[in-house]
Amino acid sequence: MNKKIKHNALMLLLGLPFISSAVVFQINADDRGDYFKSASPYGDATQSVSPSSQHEGEKKGENRCLHASQNTGNDTVPPVVHTDLKPAIVNDRHLFFSIESYDNGGVASLSVNQQPLKIHPGKRVFFNHLLTLNEGENMITIKAVDTRGNETQLWPVKITKKTFDLLETDNLYTVALLPLRVLAKQYISAEALYSLLLKAFDEEPKRFNFVERDRAKLEKILHEQKISNTELASPETAIKIGKIRAAEGVFFGSAEENDTGIIITLRLVDTETTQILASASVYDEDKSLKNLEWLLYGLSLKMKRQFPMVRGNITCVSRNGFFFNAGAASGIRMGMKLLLFREIKEGGFVLKEPRDAVARVIRVRPTTGFARISRKGASKIEKRDIVMTK
Repeated sequence: MNKKIKHNALMLLLGLPFISSAVVFQINADDRGDYFKSASPYGDATQSVSPSSQHEGEKKGENRCLHASQNTGNDTVPPVVHTDLKPAIVNDRHLFFSIESYDNGGVASLSVNQQPLKIHPGKRVFFNHLLTLNEGENMITIKAVDTRGNETQLWPVKITKKTFDLLETDNLYTVALLPLRVLAKQYISAEALYSLLLKAFDEEPKRFNFVERDRAKLEKILHEQKISNTELASPETAIKIGKIRAAEGVFFGSAEENDTGIIITLRLVDTETTQILASASVYDEDKSLKNLEWLLYGLSLKMKRQFPMVRGNITCVSRNGFFFNAGAASGIRMGMKLLLFREIKEGGFVLKEPRDAVARVIRVRPTTGFARISRKGASKIEKRDIVMTK
């Protein structure tokens, strides 16, 4: 992986556009920077950088920094900081995000919530961060300081952790995991990646119901369908295998590895609509088995953050669907399936009685959505019925 490709890989996992030239954000792709990772798997390690998302009070086009201070020396340009961290409502106790900071004179220090991070100063610093969340609102603030004392502090990012009533396994979105397409294989086996990724998604709270966990059976299907390794990262292949295994969605992706690091990309495609519902990537230089386990746990958290469990209520019933009071701010995405329930009282308890209908989200606004009923049963849908993402 040359330096330009390596930089493009980082742009991918940070959610930024690829570059076609050697310069982006005043970063020269030929300047070899220092890329760093977190230390301890599954722990609160010393990592992080800053959110590039706008604060709710900002106007479009304004500086996304909370402040960028300068010293009185010759170098008055503060560090550049980017991340894939955005405001979200999550169900997991951990949050995993990737960040990058750059400064021509060198990044001297990074801090999250005013806590300094242990880094090696360099022109470009890349970090993966695993953070334990408190129940409710978590405000994450990040600051970068260069060797001349110039600093950049970005707007706080609000992450809301909500404990969710777990659905029965049969009510979870059913998926299959294709073996990853491994490029430039040197140290990492496809079998190890498959096993570690399944283990990561098994962490509570579970978001998906894997209808096929046997890699050997999937390999047999791939052989019977004459699907080669080069086709494993194709959504068409994922949809084809998903329909064979009766899965609503399929995870597919690739692992690109060389002597300097590994980048793993994962996507989730719906087999009925062919829509990509979620996509995430992780990168690290450390390819040890222990670190890969931690990295793939982070990848599973990123995917679940894009495809969260969301609950709302029907606000209005129309002829072919209904409006409900949850939207993009809660994590609702186009194409998601919704289950419906009605609260009933049994003695001193309130139970959720399933409605025999399934809906799919076709329109999303910040705080509301509209879903069309894709499978209608005998149960009548009413205002105030509960909707939950499948």
